[in-house]
Amino acid sequence: MKMKLAIFSVLLVCLAGCQPDSIPVPKNQEPRTELTSPITGTPVPETESRPVMMVMINNHPHARPQSGLYLADVVVEILAEGEISRFAAFYYDHLEGTVGPVRSVRDYYLDLADGSGAVVAHAGGSPSALDRIRNEKSSSIDGVHQDEKHFTRVSFRKSPHNLYADLEVLRQVAADKKFPAYDGKQAYLFSRSAATGQGQTAEKIELIYHKLYKAGYQYDRASKAYIRYTEGERQTDRETETPLAMQNVLVVFAKHQVIDYAGHRDVDITGSGKGYLMQQGKAVPIEWKFRNGWIVPYSNGKEIALLPGKTWVNVLPLTGKVFFQ
Repeated sequence: MKMKLAIFSVLLVCLAGCQPDSIPVPKNQEPRTELTSPITGTPVPETESRPVMMVMINNHPHARPQSGLYLADVVVEILAEGEISRFAAFYYDHLEGTVGPVRSVRDYYLDLADGSGAVVAHAGGSPSALDRIRNEKSSSIDGVHQDEKHFTRVSFRKSPHNLYADLEVLRQVAADKKFPAYDGKQAYLFSRSAATGQGQTAEKIELIYHKLYKAGYQYDRASKAYIRYTEGERQTDRETETPLAMQNVLVVFAKHQVIDYAGHRDVDITGSGKGYLMQQGKAVPIEWKFRNGWIVPYSNGKEIALLPGKTWVNVLPLTGKVFFQ
């Protein structure tokens, strides 16, 4: 009996010594990892390649409140005709939900899309913009021409303020058309430390695009985000009533020029200029440069990091004004 116990003990020691330090996990059982979004700097679940969608969103008074703007990763606001601005809303982190009303595109918005490689969802466009899309074979989904069937006209608003789209449908259309996925280039530098720590107080921001159009933001300390206002009214999502909130507000000045009788503008967003960056209730002056389709802040020749999260870029004419307190 003692001999059997001794042999059993020796076997146990031998087996223990032969065990590997760790058991490898089969490849098909490896835990999913999180990636950092190149657009927002926030974690996103690892997933298959996907496009950046740039949706042209209407900002006419009859189009408010809009749908899906609160979901956008980056929003660029520029004047269209007259005193009305329009939003180029970029979606990448989350490609689901209703967006609209969808409106027409202009050449300077195509500068953003072409530079970043975004797929443009729009409702027609100016003659020069449509010519450019055709000539350059741009990644375009046009809701009033060849792709009308992929959009929806709603009954609670009048045309042209009643065209809507579903981001999942747009993504599928982009795949069916074999439009390229986003190449993953980092849109901005990101840091969890605000770059505006030594800046001026900017808890309330007022922007004057035109004598007949004003926008603004108010900093909410509880959520550590800016809340968007248009013409003094807090902007919310039509369906969810979620406030439009963002961690970074960029205000930049660019040359605007009316170029035809219809009031179409040429806006120089592919160059550089002056502006301000607002984060966490503070503002600092910046220089902006156009890089790969994105309007990027710099100071003394060095890129300024944004806070991880959403960013709104306001492109004002040189005659525009900004006030903060």
